[in-house]
Amino acid sequence: MPGFVKGEKMKKSRSWLPAALLLYVQFLGGVRGLSQLAFFVIYLEERLHLTPVTISGVIAGAQIAGMLMALLGGGISGRLGVRWALVAGLVLAGAGSLAFQATSPWVAALLWFVGGAGASLATVGSASSLTRISAHGSMGMLAAFYALSVTAGGAIGNPLAGVLIERLGFHALSWAGLVLAALTALPVAVWMAELEDQPSQTTVPRSIGQVMRDTARCPQVRLLIGLRSLPTIFYGALTVLIPLLLNNLTGSKVLVAAYGTTVLVAASAAQLITGRAADRFGALRPGLAAYAVLILAGGGLWLSAETVTGVYAFGVLGNAAAWALATLMYVWVSDGVPKPTHPPTFGLLHAVWSLSMIAGSVLGGWFATTQPGIPFLIAGLLNCGALFLLIVYYRGQSLPTGSAPRY
Repeated sequence: MPGFVKGEKMKKSRSWLPAALLLYVQFLGGVRGLSQLAFFVIYLEERLHLTPVTISGVIAGAQIAGMLMALLGGGISGRLGVRWALVAGLVLAGAGSLAFQATSPWVAALLWFVGGAGASLATVGSASSLTRISAHGSMGMLAAFYALSVTAGGAIGNPLAGVLIERLGFHALSWAGLVLAALTALPVAVWMAELEDQPSQTTVPRSIGQVMRDTARCPQVRLLIGLRSLPTIFYGALTVLIPLLLNNLTGSKVLVAAYGTTVLVAASAAQLITGRAADRFGALRPGLAAYAVLILAGGGLWLSAETVTGVYAFGVLGNAAAWALATLMYVWVSDGVPKPTHPPTFGLLHAVWSLSMIAGSVLGGWFATTQPGIPFLIAGLLNCGALFLLIVYYRGQSLPTGSAPRY
C-alpha cells in the first residue's frame, strides 16, 4: 500500500512537468520576444535610418507573415507533431533576433518576417500543447498562468534589454535573443515527449490546405472564429485610441504610462479570476460576464470619450474583459473541439486574431480625430452578437463539459 501511494504521488508530480515546462517556455518567450519588439523599431530608426512609414510597413509585414504561418501552422503540427512544430517555431522566432545585426534594411526586414512567422508557429504549437496537457477541472487556471507568464516575461525582459543595449549595443541583444531561443527550444525537444502526436491514418495523408479547410467547415470552429474576432476588434480599437485620447486630453506622458501599468495589473487579475471561475462553474457563465463587461466598457467610452476619468476607467475595464476572454478561448477550444484538431483550430484563430486587430486599429484610426467615441460604440454593439454565439456554442454540445461534441 505505501508503495502504491508513493507511485501515485510520483505519477501526479510527473504530470505537472509538461505544464511547468510550457510556462517556462512562455516566460522566456516573453523575455525575448516582447523586449525585442519594443526595441526593433528604435533599431530601424537609429541604425538603419528608416522613416516611420517604412518602419510601420516592416512591422505590418511581420504580422502578415505571422498570419500566413498561422494558417499553415495547424497542418504543420499535424505533420510534424505538436512538440516539433513548437520547436520549429521557437527556432525560427530565435532566428529573427539576427535582424538586430543586419546592416541592410531588406535583410533586417526579411529576418524580422522569419521571426514573426516563427512566433506564430510557436503560438499555435504552445496553445495546442496547453490543451493537451490540461486535466479536467484545471484548464481555466492553467490558461490564466499560461497567459500571465508571457506578460511577466515581457515586464522583466524590457528593462533588462534596455540596460543591455545601453551598455553593449544592439548586437548583444541579438546574441541574447539567440541564447534564450536555444534555452527555450532544447528543453521542449528533450523533455516534452508527452506532447508527441499519435497521427491517425485518416489525417496523415491529407494536405495542409485540406486540413485547414476541413477545420474551417466545423460548426463549432466557425462559432469560435466569431467569438475570437469580435472582442479582438474592440481590443484593436482600444490599443490605438486610448493612449491617444489620454495624451490629447492631458498632454501627460506620465498618465499614459500609468494607464499602461494599471491595464497590466487589472488584466492579470481578471485572467486569474476568470480562470478560477471557469474551473469552478464552467466557461459559459464567465464568458457571458466578460462579454457583458466589454459591451459596458464600449458604451461607457462612447459616452465619456471627452473626459479623462471616463476614458481611463472604461479603458482599463475594457482591456481587462478582453484579456479575460483571451484566457477563456483555450477553455472553449478544450471543451468543444476534439484534441486532434486543436492545432489547425488554433492556427485559424490566430489568423483571425491578426485580421481582427488590423480591423480594430483601422476602425479606431478612422475616427481618432473626429468622433473617438464611435469606434467603441460600434465594437461594443458587435459584441452583443458574441453573447448569442457563446450560448449557441455550448448548447451545441451533446456531451459533458470537457468532451468533444460530434460534428
